[in-house]
Amino acid sequence: MMLSTFLPKPEQRFAAAGAALGALVSAAWLASGTALPDGIAPHWDVPAVLAAGAMPFVLGGSFYRWRYSRRLELELRAARRAERRLRNEVHRDKLTGLANRAALEVHIRQALCAEGPAFARNALLLLDLDRFKMINDTLGHDAGDRLLALFGGRLRRAFAGEATVYRLGGDEFVLAAARAPSQADAEMLAMRVERLFEAPFDLGETRVASGCSIGIAFIERSDKSTSDVLKRADLALYEAKAISGNSHAFHSETLSHAMRLKAEAERDLTRGFAEDEFFLVFLPILGVESGSISGFQALLRWRHPQLGVIDAETFEPPEQSAITRSLGAWALQTACRQAAIWSQPKGLTVAPFVPQLRDRDFVAQVERCLADADLSPERLTIEVAEGVSTDDLAVVAENLRGLRALGVRVALGGGSASSLPLNQISDVEPDQVTVDLAAVRAAHGSERSVALLACLIKTGQVLRLSIAVSGVEKESEADCARACGAVEIRGPWVSPVMADVSVLVGDGEMEGAYRAVRA
Repeated sequence: MMLSTFLPKPEQRFAAAGAALGALVSAAWLASGTALPDGIAPHWDVPAVLAAGAMPFVLGGSFYRWRYSRRLELELRAARRAERRLRNEVHRDKLTGLANRAALEVHIRQALCAEGPAFARNALLLLDLDRFKMINDTLGHDAGDRLLALFGGRLRRAFAGEATVYRLGGDEFVLAAARAPSQADAEMLAMRVERLFEAPFDLGETRVASGCSIGIAFIERSDKSTSDVLKRADLALYEAKAISGNSHAFHSETLSHAMRLKAEAERDLTRGFAEDEFFLVFLPILGVESGSISGFQALLRWRHPQLGVIDAETFEPPEQSAITRSLGAWALQTACRQAAIWSQPKGLTVAPFVPQLRDRDFVAQVERCLADADLSPERLTIEVAEGVSTDDLAVVAENLRGLRALGVRVALGGGSASSLPLNQISDVEPDQVTVDLAAVRAAHGSERSVALLACLIKTGQVLRLSIAVSGVEKESEADCARACGAVEIRGPWVSPVMADVSVLVGDGEMEGAYRAVRA
């Protein structure tokens, strides 16, 4: 303990030991000279005495240098082990054990730095699990993590030696091929990935089937960074998701051009919203039993400085943009305020954007709009239009149940041009289903549209659902809807859209005249 206090470093203690050993050797050597027999004089010359005196310093210095070198060697080894461990942690995904985005960036940077024939135009496959959000929401995050780990294991085993598998984060993976310079090679890899989903995944308490969408791009000489390659692969992935589950798509310049147009449209949309270019019009809804106007559907319009007045179906607000939610919230609030000042308590129908319906704050948003406008919840109908995917239904259905608890009515838009959306009816449990006659007419022609309309309304009656019909253009279509039992109709035959509805809600004689004309 005392020695460690005065000599804290190991090499210092080794130097002290070496010096002590040198002193001991010198003392022993000198003592041996004095112990000679009588009559024999010791031969102590000056060099010998100096050598004996230097012995402690020589051995002490040698011991010090050896221990110092040994310590440096051990520290270097420890530093290398720590560096390898740190590099592994930085470049390895903890959940799946796969390489992560940082490792992918190193891989692509090395590929882009290759010169001449060493450059390899290999494929990069961006994978996104289908229905992963639904699994997370219904089975919990532990089940989702288990699915990611199992899928990562399947990828690693299936492509060992052929490609490197990376996990970017969430449910996104990347397959970087070592030898796939052509589209045919990349397509073979994509098909092999899709076959990995033929067997379900065992999550412990349950087994789930899944799939994935795959976007394929190639590493090009013109790329400057990892983001250049991933951006193209992401565009292709978006295209693959639009096709169907468990499918793949290649990047093309057409996709890039479409994305640029979409970005420009989003910027234009943001500008228009900031400059108050949006307004609402109202489409009258005719109550079949009463023969009078029972309510109005609020429709969004854009007074575009170059294109004129366009409707929401034309400019299609992007789903993943914050401006879509902002615009939808403004439309809902404005419609409620307009309805609150009508002299007669007519109904109001609003069809929110799909991102609004997915928002977990949507019920609270509707409640705030009703309170702000002092509008009775029974007067408001939220119509769920087409575009709600199966993955979104869990969250959307929860929001709709919350709306019904407030007293708000829920209507479900027709899911196709030839049948009622039966799979969504069981989840949404709507108060009413709206058949889009315009979609029926576009898909099957005007001659068959009336017959199909009658079938759809009868199907709704069998299911004990109230059926409303939109897009009515002819008297024969209105007669069919009335005869078959539709509760509401709306469309050009009833009335065109109106910016000012006071003529129908503020003057009883005017509405009476309207009812007489349409009776």
